[in-house]
Amino acid sequence: MTFSYSNAPSSLELALIEESTQILLNEYSKQCADAEQLCVNVTFTSSGNTLRVSKKGEQCTITCHEPAHYFRCLNYLIHHLDEDFDFEETGFFEKNGFMLDCSRNAVSTVNTVKKLIRIMAKLGLNQLLLYTEDTYEVPGLPYFGTYRGRYSQEELRQLDDYAYQFGVELVPCIQTLAHLRNALKWPMGQDLKDSADILLVGSEKVYDFIRQLLTSVKSCFRSENIHIGMDEAVMLGLGNYLHQNGYKKSSELILEHTDRVLEICRELNLKPMMWSDMFISSNAGTWYYNVDENVDTTNWTKPADDLALVYWDYYNTDRSVYRKMLRVHHEIAKKTVFAGGIWNWNGIAPNYGRAINCTIPALLECQAQNVQEVFATGWMDNGAETPIDAIYPGLVAFATLCFHSDLDENVLKQNFTDCVDAKWEDFELLDRFDSLFQGDGNNISADNPSKYLLYQDAMLGMFDYHIQGVDTKSYYKDLADKLDKCVEENTCYKTLFNFYKYFALVLSEKADLGIHLKEAYDKKDLSTLEELNTKVIPNILENLQLMHQFREELWMKDAKPFGYELMDIKLGGVSARLKACQRRIASYLSKEVDKLEELEQERLSYWTVENKYPHDMKVELRENIWSRIVSGCDLIDTI
Repeated sequence: MTFSYSNAPSSLELALIEESTQILLNEYSKQCADAEQLCVNVTFTSSGNTLRVSKKGEQCTITCHEPAHYFRCLNYLIHHLDEDFDFEETGFFEKNGFMLDCSRNAVSTVNTVKKLIRIMAKLGLNQLLLYTEDTYEVPGLPYFGTYRGRYSQEELRQLDDYAYQFGVELVPCIQTLAHLRNALKWPMGQDLKDSADILLVGSEKVYDFIRQLLTSVKSCFRSENIHIGMDEAVMLGLGNYLHQNGYKKSSELILEHTDRVLEICRELNLKPMMWSDMFISSNAGTWYYNVDENVDTTNWTKPADDLALVYWDYYNTDRSVYRKMLRVHHEIAKKTVFAGGIWNWNGIAPNYGRAINCTIPALLECQAQNVQEVFATGWMDNGAETPIDAIYPGLVAFATLCFHSDLDENVLKQNFTDCVDAKWEDFELLDRFDSLFQGDGNNISADNPSKYLLYQDAMLGMFDYHIQGVDTKSYYKDLADKLDKCVEENTCYKTLFNFYKYFALVLSEKADLGIHLKEAYDKKDLSTLEELNTKVIPNILENLQLMHQFREELWMKDAKPFGYELMDIKLGGVSARLKACQRRIASYLSKEVDKLEELEQERLSYWTVENKYPHDMKVELRENIWSRIVSGCDLIDTI
């Protein structure tokens, strides 16, 4: 393939584009092997949002406005070399991107982020927001991000350079008010905190601290844009601040604090954006999405003109909610950015159904209201239990809607195959882990049975009430069989599918183990107890060991080792408790003890009595906090 460029960016940018082009051609060398004679004429336009790629014989043309769109066109060309075509799309947003969470124990390796950048470029996404609460180096603050796998300044600069050459703007996302529990727990945090995870508004030490944070990231990123966080500070002003200063409205405190942080941003020539929930909720006197349809924002406290508000919404399937919330944002802020979600945080498996059902109305309304900046979030809640590769279906769906006014299934699947090098149908199987109650793609209430049925103690059966009448054995065994076929058909994702295959095999026997134990014990059915103890539990342990092994392999490939110790403890705890269960049952069968008090305990509803299967599908049967799943006792009880 030979390339010629017209109206190219600067000579430096062109050199980087050519280098990145070669990286992609090398990545797909087999597809490009017979395309040596192809001439590709690339024209960069000075404006416009149309991107076009066409091929006729050995002549190809690409017309686009920016590098990210060029790489989207190039990727389309690479995957359709055996046909002539004329393909055109419209980019609906000036900036479209993805936020990668590197603060929930898993800090993605440099190579993992580079792979993500390449996939984003193929998708035409031009902004990667790197969410780091305390997982980045700050000179002079040795405790900041210690033992957490923080990025060094050199690593951040390397990622910034790599993203830039693919037309992706790397944007630092930090916290300057709340979500700083991990940093503030160290001695350095004693004079900085209002409460456990919120900074003390008004303290000069706090603003010196924030200046250090902002100065550090300023030195590592070429972008002037920065996300300063400030979300979910619900206890703002109610800790040390209250004792030192008395009560003050949160709407006043958030404005006071943002003004001080903005001063520092201006000094450093940074252009900040922040999550909008504290502004909206403190003004409306109600939770974020509960704002009245016809609310009058005339007298609301408003942010400064140079502060963009980020409206985050991963939950609503009703387009009217997005219409209402965007109206409110437009009225109080000069600039509004939208953040959706790809639901990789449902537990141990992703929830693609909810991600897509929320993304469609959200981005259609953003298109209608001419919102120009959007990104998807990929949170890693409760310890990054879901492997990073599971983000791709949600990310591809989001990206597709950045260039289309509807989500055509054929286009979606083609985009996925072209950009991720796998079949959509194979990844879609991962959605089934938590669709036990509602069916494929319909888990809108975000049930996550796969997580609590894995972690719950079989002797306690705290969640057994809710799966009575559900054939979990057949459900998860069928899923394991389907995933087994994916293992051989997905060379690049073999470890991922192996992990999920053995996860399904574990659930096929463990999900209802507590029910069978309780039933056999109540009936004094000793032969069934013996079989469960000597055949079923050993089989679960064998599959669990393999599941655990593949999860470690994935983690060490995708992320720095810090944080895996907690994943290890969680999965190791399942094994330890199953072995303890064996010992307890053996002691009962040998008449060493005359009863098992755990199995004497009545199985009560974890949520409400009405939520026994089949339950109201609008009700959420979701528990995502590990410490609440594993025991009825308190893991962190203290005075």
